[in-house]
Amino acid sequence: MAIGQRKEACTERQSMALLNVSAECSGGRLRAVLSECKISPMDFALFLKISPQRLNNWFARGIPHSQLDRIARLLSVNAHWLKTGG
Repeated sequence: MAIGQRKEACTERQSMALLNVSAECSGGRLRAVLSECKISPMDFALFLKISPQRLNNWFARGIPHSQLDRIARLLSVNAHWLKTGG
């Protein structure tokens, strides 16, 4: 299944799991969204044309501000929620 198809399948349903993510940074919320949408981190890194290590850094340290809006659009999530959890 392609990333676009997975994204559509994910956005068709709302999940309480995503609403309850209490991660300290945007990286935890990114990990939760990818998991909920059944997108592997490796596939997402390849799609973004970044190294898996860079994506792991985002999980640990948060998504860089310069990439936040782009990632939110790609995953059809609110950028403010992705950044702050609120």
